[in-house]
Amino acid sequence: MNDVVMPRTQDESVNLRTVLAQLLRKRWWILAGVVVSTVVFTAAAHWITPVYRVTVVMVTVSSERNSLAGSVSQSLGQIGGGLASLAGLNVGSGDSETQEALGVLRSREFGEQFIKDENLMPQLFASNWDSATQSWKAGKGVPTINKAFNYFNKGIRTVTQDNKTGLTTLQIDWRDRNAAAAWANQLLKRLNAVMRSRAIANADASIAFLERELQTTSVVETREAINRLIETQVKQRMLANVTEEYAFRVVDPAIAPDADDPAKPPKFLLEVAGPMVGLLLSVAAVLMLGPGSGAAGTASGSRPSSI
Repeated sequence: MNDVVMPRTQDESVNLRTVLAQLLRKRWWILAGVVVSTVVFTAAAHWITPVYRVTVVMVTVSSERNSLAGSVSQSLGQIGGGLASLAGLNVGSGDSETQEALGVLRSREFGEQFIKDENLMPQLFASNWDSATQSWKAGKGVPTINKAFNYFNKGIRTVTQDNKTGLTTLQIDWRDRNAAAAWANQLLKRLNAVMRSRAIANADASIAFLERELQTTSVVETREAINRLIETQVKQRMLANVTEEYAFRVVDPAIAPDADDPAKPPKFLLEVAGPMVGLLLSVAAVLMLGPGSGAAGTASGSRPSSI
């Protein structure tokens, strides 16, 4: 048994010494690889255009609307509930209103209109824009609003919702930290304005329908239900008119980060990874190339033997 194990152990020891000797002979090559890799990674960390990240944390504003709709829903009978459905009223639908607002925020129409109104095309496609002539460079082509939205939607703006806490986060990643903060805050402001406008329009349409129904019926119970529904819509319209943060209330507004605090690239990780990657690649290259030739190889592997 020992006769089988011992030679293998000796072979492993010899191989290890051979590898170490080979690495030692090529130590200057390995050191050069580490230095080059460190320089490249460090240069990349400082030369790559930094991308900054800003976030707006917000919470749904539905308590006032839900309490108003809930009280009316409890007071309405079967007739009132049917009229509410005909009038397009959704009592007790705070969650659906939140999902509608998030859908609007992610929608193409909302995003494209924001890009147009804020004139973001020259910033999104800066390499194609000539700031001196305020026009698109010849031969580059004029980017379309569709491309701008796809770029903005997939690479710049991110919307996430935490179902446990009920908080929603709007995130913007962009090269200009001040512009990123301004965009995030402006997006939320516009979203609230859109949802307010929709709520007012819906309330006006519902009131108009209910007033027509009120004129066509003489049943006391029905008239009372219609009057309660009209009162609800008047209050809803008033709430939308006076509440700027109609869909979402800001918990933590977007603030421009410090100039030395970009989200990308991770400078510290790149600077640490440079020497490690250089060492690994240099060692792997030395081992794959095998024992060197020339003076070093002759001295170690072709030494003449004396008889």
